[in-house]
Amino acid sequence: MTALNELINRAIFSISAPDPYDPILECYGYEVEKLKTALLDTPDSALQLADTNLRIFPFKDVKDCWRRLYTDASLIKACQLLKKHIQRSDKASHVSGKKEDNAQQVCLSGSLDEGKDDEYLEADSPTVYPWVSDVIHILDKALIMTGAPRRTRLIEDLLSTFQGSLPVDYVTSFISSIPSGQTEIPHLLPSRPVKRQKLGERSSLFPLDYAPQPSLKNPVPRVAELTFEEFTEHIWNIRTPVVITNAIDHWPALSSRPWSSPKYWAERTFGGRRLVPVEVGRSYTDEGWGQRIMPFVEFAKDFLWRSTSATGEEAQTGYMAQHDLLTQIPALKEDICIPDYCYAEPPEPEPGTPLYKKNIQQADNGNSPKEGQQGEVSRPHGNKGKFTEYHDSVDGEDGLSDNIATADPIINTWIGPSWTISPLHHDPYHNILAQVVGAKYIRLYSPHTPATQIYPRGKEVVNHKAWDASTMEKKGDAGQEQIDMSNTSQVDISAIELSPAEVETWEELWPGFFKAEYVETILQEGECLYIPIGWWHYVRGLQAGISVSFWWSK
Repeated sequence: MTALNELINRAIFSISAPDPYDPILECYGYEVEKLKTALLDTPDSALQLADTNLRIFPFKDVKDCWRRLYTDASLIKACQLLKKHIQRSDKASHVSGKKEDNAQQVCLSGSLDEGKDDEYLEADSPTVYPWVSDVIHILDKALIMTGAPRRTRLIEDLLSTFQGSLPVDYVTSFISSIPSGQTEIPHLLPSRPVKRQKLGERSSLFPLDYAPQPSLKNPVPRVAELTFEEFTEHIWNIRTPVVITNAIDHWPALSSRPWSSPKYWAERTFGGRRLVPVEVGRSYTDEGWGQRIMPFVEFAKDFLWRSTSATGEEAQTGYMAQHDLLTQIPALKEDICIPDYCYAEPPEPEPGTPLYKKNIQQADNGNSPKEGQQGEVSRPHGNKGKFTEYHDSVDGEDGLSDNIATADPIINTWIGPSWTISPLHHDPYHNILAQVVGAKYIRLYSPHTPATQIYPRGKEVVNHKAWDASTMEKKGDAGQEQIDMSNTSQVDISAIELSPAEVETWEELWPGFFKAEYVETILQEGECLYIPIGWWHYVRGLQAGISVSFWWSK
C-alpha cells in the first residue's frame, strides 16, 4: 500500500496548491484559502456546487472552472476514502500480526474485529466490497462528465496503482456474473440455432447471435493494400468509400491482447467496475431514447448478453457509442495503432454539398468553418464533448510534405450487441472505421444526393437533459436547446430493413428515396472502411462487437 499512499498524498498536495492560472480559482472568487477549505473540508458540498453548474447549461457552454472543481472535489473524495481504508488495513495488520497480503484482505472487507481473521469475504462478488466500487465510480464520473481537465494522468495513476494493490481474483471475477445464455429475441437471432457457450468454455465476451445479413447489390470496392501515396490519391481524386482489408492485422487487439476476451476486459475495466456511458434505446432519433452511466460488467450482462429483467420484459438495446474509451482507459491505446492514412492531408467538403454550404454560411456570419465542424458530431443528442481529447497540431519538421496532416485524429470506440444502429447521417470529418470484433452492415450515399431524396432533418427544439450524478442517468430539464439535426436523415432505413414488403408505405413517406444511389458493405473483423467527409451513412451491427473510428479533417 506504500505506493498508493504516496500517490494519494501527492494528489492532495497538488490539489491544495493550484497554480495561479488554474481556472478552478474562479469558482471561489480567486480566494485560494476559500477554495482549499471547500475542497479539503467539505468536498461533497464543492462537488454539489460544481454539479449544479454543470447541469444548468449544455456542456459546450459550461465554464472550465466548474469542470475543474468537479474533478478536484471528486479526487479529494476518492483519496479520503482510500486513506480511510489504508489506515484500517494498517491497524488490522498490527492487531492480527498477519502478513501484508492478509492485511490487504482486511482492508477490503473493512473488518477490524479480532477473532474474525478467518472470515474473510469471498472476492468474487461485485457487491462484497462496495467501497472499492465507490472509489472507481467517483473517479470515472469525473472523467466522463468533465473530461477531468489537468487531472487525467493523475486519475489514471491512482486507478492503476489501486488496481495493482488488490487481489488478482478480485479484479478478474466479473466473468462469472455474465450469464451463460442469452435472451431469445426472435427478430434478432439468425434462422438456424447457434450453439450457446457454457461459462467454462466461453472464450469471447460477446454472444454468437448474428442478425440478418443483407445481400449486397452495390458493394463498396475492396482493396488488399493501399500505400500512403495511393490512399492520398484516392481521397483527393476519387473521393469514394473503400474497404481496406489488411491495414490493422498487426493490432494487439486482434491477437496478443484480444478485445474479444472476457478475461482481458476484466483486467482493463477493474473487474468490470469501470463506468461507461451507454445509449439506451433503438436510435438517438427515437422518443424515449436516453443515456446511462453504468459499470462495464452491467453493460455486458444487460445489453451485450441481453439479460431479461425480473418482470420478464423484453430487453432494451444498449450501445456504448462514440465514446473516447481509450483516453478514459489509456492502457487500451497500446492495443491499437492510428492508421497512417489518418495523417494524409484531406480535402475539404466538395462544392455544392451540405457541409460546403454550411461552411460558407458560417464564414459569412463571421465564424470559422473549423469551429462549426468541431461542435457538430454524428449523434447530436448525445453527451459527446464531455470526454473528448482536443488535439493541438504539433509543429512539423522542416521538409515535411504538404500532404501530411500533423494532428492526431479524434478516436472513438463503439461497443454493442447485434442490431445496434446509427441512423442515416453524415459527419464533418473524414473517417477510418476499423472493425475489431464482430461485423457491421454499412450503407453510404453521396453528399451530392439531393435533399429531395435524402430528407435531412432541420433544427429541432429539445429539452436539454443533464447528467444526474446520483443516479448516473440523464434526467430533468436544464432548459430548452435548439439543435441542428440537418446532418441526420428523416429516413428510417432500419424500419425499411425490418419491413421491406411495405415499400409503398415507405415510398409514400419519403418519395424518391428508393431512387437514390448508394453503395454498401459488410465490414468484418480486421477490416477498415474509409468514409469520405460528408458522405451519408447508415450502420447496423450484424454481430455483437467493437469498432474504433478515427476522425480527421483539414
